[in-house]
Amino acid sequence: MKKTILAFALITAGLLAGTSVALAHSEHDHSYMGIKWEFTDRANANINAQLEKYSQVKSFGLSRFENKIMDQYGVKEGRTFDAKIENKLFRFQRTTSGIKIVKQIKAERAFNALSLPINKVFQAVRTSMTSKSHTGHDHSHFPYEWMFSEKIQKRMENKIQSGNLNGLVGLSKFDRAELEHYGIRVGMTFMSSVLHSRLMGKLTTGGIQIIKVVEPAKVAALPKGLTNSVSLSN
Repeated sequence: MKKTILAFALITAGLLAGTSVALAHSEHDHSYMGIKWEFTDRANANINAQLEKYSQVKSFGLSRFENKIMDQYGVKEGRTFDAKIENKLFRFQRTTSGIKIVKQIKAERAFNALSLPINKVFQAVRTSMTSKSHTGHDHSHFPYEWMFSEKIQKRMENKIQSGNLNGLVGLSKFDRAELEHYGIRVGMTFMSSVLHSRLMGKLTTGGIQIIKVVEPAKVAALPKGLTNSVSLSN
C-alpha cells in the first residue's frame, strides 16, 4: 500500500500543534506516533548485535547523526514508534542519546503504518525514465520510495505547482548526507511523494532534480490513534 508524504505532513503538523499527550511527570511528549521507522542497515545490525549478545539490554545509543535524522522527522525525545530489527518488531521510545525498547509487538500491528524515512516497497522503474550515464556517477535506481522531511517536500511541491521543473531543489550538507546515509548516491534516481504529487527525482551534485511528476499523490489515511495520541500505558 503506497503511503504519501501528505500523511507525514499532517503528522508533523499535529506534533507541532501540541495535539499529543505528555506524561504528567515529564516535560517530554510520550505519545505514540503511529509510524514505523526504518533504521539504516548499519544501525539495524548494531542494535541486533547488542540484542543477541545481551538479551536483557533495553537501551541503545545512536550516533549524533542518526539522532539528528530522527529529530528532523519529528521523532523527538520521549515519543514512541515502531521499528523492525531483523525479523522482530519492537515499540521504541526516543531517549536523550538514542532509543529504548518499550515492548515487542506483533508485526501486523505496524503493517499499515507510515514508514519513514524510506518506504520499503520495491519501486519498479522503466529504463526509458532514467537518464544516460556519466562517468564517475552511479546512475542506478534506488529500489525504495524516499520520504522527505516536511521542509524539503514543501520546496519540491512549490516547484511542481509553478509548472517549471527546470533547476534544482537545493539541499543542505546534512540533507545530502542523510540521503547518502541510506544509499542514495549522486546520479541515482528515486521515487518520492510530496504534498500533492508523486515524482521521480535524481540526486545531483547541486541538489535534487525533479525528472518528472509520475502521478498525483493519493491521500493516505492517518495512522490509527494519531489525532488522539496515547500514552505509554496503552
